[in-house]
Amino acid sequence: MKLLCLSDIHGEVAGLQGFLKEVDGVDAVVVAGDITHLGGAPEAHAILDPLLETGVRVLAVAGNMDREGVRDLLREMDLDLHGRGLVLGSVGIMGLGGGTQSPFGTPWELTESDARNALASGVIQVSSASYKVLVSHAPPQGTRIDRSSTGRHVGSKPVREFLLSGAVDLCISGHIHEAAGEDTVGKARCLNLGAFKEGRFALVTIERSQASVVWRKP
Repeated sequence: MKLLCLSDIHGEVAGLQGFLKEVDGVDAVVVAGDITHLGGAPEAHAILDPLLETGVRVLAVAGNMDREGVRDLLREMDLDLHGRGLVLGSVGIMGLGGGTQSPFGTPWELTESDARNALASGVIQVSSASYKVLVSHAPPQGTRIDRSSTGRHVGSKPVREFLLSGAVDLCISGHIHEAAGEDTVGKARCLNLGAFKEGRFALVTIERSQASVVWRKP
């Protein structure tokens, strides 16, 4: 299973053509949120349509900077993973969109209760998979991949708890641009893809219950 993964596009179409050259041979494109920057459905269409035109399956969650129209569009197009899960071969992929509650009042911020409920709903739907992936816009709290520019840990407590429960094997996230990289929570390997608008994305290959990651960086 090959997943071409990106996050935090923020409406920047620059670099998308170069990204599309990587699509050949992958099983799905995974978008981990912030497709737009305070945009709605028209802005999201401009990003998603070129991906869909490749014929490769696209799976996505909306991020905290995506307005309600983006979330509606993802559901209408059957791309949305938030609170959902599906099984592709032996790999289960589930999702959690939105951001953590913040003083900034961004368009989509989840309470801890809402996040836990979405995670509980999604994991049921991937129970049959031998390898499970969580696509969460927000990374787990208290890791190398959730430190803001001020050094504070600003990731998701419910995601951390969920990973410590052993529910999934891999967590793919974004949100905190300056914290791109890897860490481990419990048994779960955790990736923060960083911002695609800065040229960052990754190819994740899952074979024999192991994930290998090839990073693409500026």
